[in-house]
Order: sequence, then C-alpha cells, then structure tokens
Amino acid sequence: MARSSLTEQLVDLRRTYTGENLTQAVPAVKAVLHDLPDDRRERVVDALRGKADVRGLFLPDAQDDDQRALECVVLQAGLDAAGHLQLRPPASMLRPAHAFRTVEPARHLRLHLTEHALGPLLYELLPRHDESWVAGAPGLRVVHHPRSVELRLVGLDATVNPPAVHLAGVDERVWADGMKYVRNLLKGRNLGGTFIDGPLTAVERDHLEETPRPTGVGSAVLRRYHLFSAAPWVRALAQGDRWWVEWPASLGVPAVADRLLHPVFGLPGSVEIPSAAGGLGLSTGWYDLFLREVEGPDPANEPALAAFEWPEGVTGWWEPPQPVK
Repeated sequence: MARSSLTEQLVDLRRTYTGENLTQAVPAVKAVLHDLPDDRRERVVDALRGKADVRGLFLPDAQDDDQRALECVVLQAGLDAAGHLQLRPPASMLRPAHAFRTVEPARHLRLHLTEHALGPLLYELLPRHDESWVAGAPGLRVVHHPRSVELRLVGLDATVNPPAVHLAGVDERVWADGMKYVRNLLKGRNLGGTFIDGPLTAVERDHLEETPRPTGVGSAVLRRYHLFSAAPWVRALAQGDRWWVEWPASLGVPAVADRLLHPVFGLPGSVEIPSAAGGLGLSTGWYDLFLREVEGPDPANEPALAAFEWPEGVTGWWEPPQPVK
C-alpha cells in the first residue's frame, strides 16, 4: 500500500500509541488527511515539527462522559486482570502481563486482547451479586456478536449512540474458554452469586451511589495503551477524575510523559504539572494524570515463583494435583 511521507509519519506515530497494524492504521489516518484543506494539512506538518497543536485529530478521544466512563471501567478491569496473568503457570512477575494488545480508537473503541486475557478480564468486569454484595462493574452488560462481544453500560440517559467497547476476536469458543476461567476461580474461592443481566438493578444503583465509576483520563490512557506495552505490568488508582498510573522501572517517566504531551497524538489540552508523590503529572485543566515508576521485581525470585504450587482459589488456572504414580 503506497503511502505519502506525511501519511507514513502519522501512521508510524499512531501505531506506537495503539499497537495497530498497517491495515488498521493507514485507512484511519488517510480518512482524516483526505478531508483536510491545504492550510490545515500544513498545520499538521507544523505540529510534527513541534510548532503547532493538532491533538485529537488523528487519535480521537471519547466524545462524551458516558463513553469515557465505560472506557475508564474497562481500563481499570484490564489492569487488575494483569495480576491474574502473572499467575498463569509458570507464574512470573517479569513476563509481560497486559490484557490489551491493540486499540482501535473510534467513537466506539475496539480492543484486541492478549492471549489468555479474556477470562481474567471477564472476572473483573462481569457484575454479580450475592444478597447485597456486588462484584465486577455495576451496570456493565455484554452483547454477543458472531466474532466479537460488545460491552455496554445500562442505566444511562443516552439513547442515541450509547457507549460501547468492542472486544474483537471473541467468538463462542473463545467466550466459553474465558468463562471457564471465571467459573473455576469462583468455585475455588467458594463464591456464589448470580451474574446480573437486563436493566440496572437496585443493588447496582446503590453500589454506584456509594462508589461512582471512575472518569477522567483513564479513557485517554486506554486509547494510548501501547505506550506501556514494554513494561512488565501497569497499575492504576483512580479517585474521581484523577488517575495515578505506575509501572516497574523500564520505560522512563519523562519519555512516557513526552508521548502523552505530543502535539499530534498526545492528550488534547494537557500540560505538565507538579506531582507531590514523585514522577510527573499532566493536567487537561479538568482531569489530572500522575505517572511514576516503582522498583521492579527481583529476577532472583522467578524460579521459586514459577515452581510454587498455588492452592485452589488463587488462580483460575488451578487444576487438581495429579496423583503420584
């Protein structure tokens, strides 16, 4: 596929943020360039030189609060799923543990998951309740399609273009494998409860009143998740519309911050701000994001971790011990 120099620069840059392949990234970039008048195209060239700002043009952010909230929920669940992936035999704290492989940013986000990630992600996402206790993401519902599943939030006011995130490549077989992990872990932890479907339930509504969904830049981080793919894992804490994101020393906080401030693919409107907890901070004026690196795991512990036999209920990959012959 022939690409102009400008298209090539933009595609290569976008892919560092999203992990897309050429088939995914080239049409998305070309569609934007095709509709740009000459003066705006020149502004894009200036932005690539650091002399203008066109953030949000070639990597769109969520268009409304509901879509942003759903993507924040999915990001948090994906990061929590990394803890499950670290325990996949042989357990390792150094092996990359990421739920998300590729992000296709559009009005409704499309995600491609890493191998083995669906089960852990579903365990963190699917809402279930036992009497008054709620686990998972309240209000989240799943719609099945032939080769994907669609994540939605119910109980919202939006009736036109309601928020959605699509998990690509999830057919009936892949879904069954993912749910096998979920049920195995629930059984091992002696957790009952019923998966919630249909309209928003009273117990979910009560939970959301006490613990509202996260919002803010979590959505923007998810849409740029490939920036973190070389780290062993990523952790995050959301408090309202403020996010703290950390990973083991590897990527370099200044390098990640520079990417997130990039005049073409960075967070629209963001500037650097002080961070009281170390690392660096970014703010859009409405939302804050704080980045830091933490001490990495000790490689000397890897052999013992890999050889450890986890008891039932720790991981959904647990299997009964085989009798000694």
